[in-house]
Amino acid sequence: MTVTVEEILDRAVLEGYLTPAVAAEGPAHSAGFLRFGPSDGVSSPSGWSDPYGSGVVGPPADALAVDLGAGGGIPGLVLATLTMCRWVLVDRGERRGSFLRWAVRQLGLADRVEVVVADAAEVGRGSLRGTANLVTARGFASPGPTVECGAPLLLSGGFLVISEPPDERSGRPGRWVDGGLRTLGLEDWGGWHTGQAGYRAMQLVADCPNRFPRRFSRQISDPLIQG
Repeated sequence: MTVTVEEILDRAVLEGYLTPAVAAEGPAHSAGFLRFGPSDGVSSPSGWSDPYGSGVVGPPADALAVDLGAGGGIPGLVLATLTMCRWVLVDRGERRGSFLRWAVRQLGLADRVEVVVADAAEVGRGSLRGTANLVTARGFASPGPTVECGAPLLLSGGFLVISEPPDERSGRPGRWVDGGLRTLGLEDWGGWHTGQAGYRAMQLVADCPNRFPRRFSRQISDPLIQG
């Protein structure tokens, strides 16, 4: 690497994509997405490994991971440095996309990290549909649109991992086991915490119906999950 992740996140602050506090917590918070918590009763997915001994598990090197709303690089860009798999960073902002492409080059990750500038709902209806072993989302949208944009990207058995609001120690698990998840083919895998940050994983256990994702405006007006 020609620069460090911390330097990239500092640049994201200067560009207005992250606050200083979020950037400072960015590496640890991003790593938490893949620190499945045995103390919370959540085991790591079968076949995933920790290539750098950092406590961060990831899919195999030939697998694909997608980060929705990649913005200033948290968590997808950080996780790309901690895993061996391929990554696609999705953001609909042209300026943020340009920043992410620059960051990928600076970190020496261009051989396995791609930046896609597009609306997440469009991505879910395109060539990436049904291809991802892992989808991550931090602050992407409310629960309904997050799962509706994430589920169509997953292949069978793949995982959607999202961040929970910091004040919700329980993760309000009830909202993740209602009919909205089942409609999308998802099943709640469980939640965990690292410090003050919370995370939750869902696994695709049935095909996501072709009618999803709907237009983003419809996802907002008629969400599959209330939250």
